[in-house]
Amino acid sequence: MSFLHPYFIIAIIYLLIFSFKEVYGEKVDKKWLWFLGGYLIVLAGLRNESGPDYGSYLGIYSYSDTKYYQSIFMRALFLDSPQPMELEWLFVLINKVMLNVFNAPFYMLTLLIAIITIILKIEYIDDNTFYPFTFILFIFVPNFFVGESGQIRQCLGSFIVYYGFRFIKERRLWMYLLCVYLGAGIHNVCFIFLPMYWLARVPLNKFWMLTLILGSIFASPFEVYRIFGSFLDSIAGDVMVVEGFNGYMDESTQRLNGGFGLPEGMMLILTFFLFYFDTPMREKYPYYEYHRNYAVLGICCYFIFRNNPIFSSRLAGAFIGFGYLIIPNAMYVVSYTTKRLIHTFIILLFTFFFIVYSTFGNMEKGNFTKDLYKNFLLP
Repeated sequence: MSFLHPYFIIAIIYLLIFSFKEVYGEKVDKKWLWFLGGYLIVLAGLRNESGPDYGSYLGIYSYSDTKYYQSIFMRALFLDSPQPMELEWLFVLINKVMLNVFNAPFYMLTLLIAIITIILKIEYIDDNTFYPFTFILFIFVPNFFVGESGQIRQCLGSFIVYYGFRFIKERRLWMYLLCVYLGAGIHNVCFIFLPMYWLARVPLNKFWMLTLILGSIFASPFEVYRIFGSFLDSIAGDVMVVEGFNGYMDESTQRLNGGFGLPEGMMLILTFFLFYFDTPMREKYPYYEYHRNYAVLGICCYFIFRNNPIFSSRLAGAFIGFGYLIIPNAMYVVSYTTKRLIHTFIILLFTFFFIVYSTFGNMEKGNFTKDLYKNFLLP
């Protein structure tokens, strides 16, 4: 069993303290969320050789300087470029400017990406949950290590679109499309968010939720996603970082492929909350229907793409990021006794995942343990 570096334990203790405060006390001032964000920016942005994809992104940094600006901007306009562009234009542009203009060391790039990502993350979470610290704690393991400290491209691109969720609520189509365009410029997976503007208002009831989810489960063995050919490969695949992803996830997603395990367990938990608390959440939880629709879509995508560990995690995970908000937000619509039960369940679930991922050795693989984690600022 591997143990996290004390820097991460400090963040977890901080989250636990404010989780109890916001659930059983009064609303916590947003400044405490920003203090947490600043600390996480240092942990993720100034890490040194930590994270499963660190070496791959270091290679991308040098690679980006070989691309001409003309090629980058033509790719941004969906035109054929003089050079082949194996990666998304905006991410290449950010890398090239940092290296070519500022001659910045690689850790300045990871710091910049961490700053943008975590600022967008805090704004999104503060806008969409009544219990931000509890939600961050709930998803901290393994999301922070796979996302902000791992697959930084997909994480940044996704949170650009997540931030754009406010424009879905405001019905500002062009602003939302801009967020999708910029997010897809970081990672192609963000193109799958395009229909969410319209899916948000699709009426769903328990019958249709059950039909869609069961239909996806029954369709799972048939790998119906293959009818899309190479299209999905272009969205979810990563030529240069897929090896790092697989190295981190083999013992969690891919190991459980074909049986019932942690991913299926989380889909079951989310499904339970969708059905059991659907009525009170529709009455008291603003924009619950939007999050419900995305959660159902994420569950369906997981089972449809279940036989492909990359698709089932990246494509389904993109929507599940919206859906998991439902679990802590359920505390807002129930009695005090039920709230305590849900909060206790979230703490136990976090503890379970902390133990499981430590047991799998994933923290050690990503260099996040006391002996392996290094930071350019912290001692």
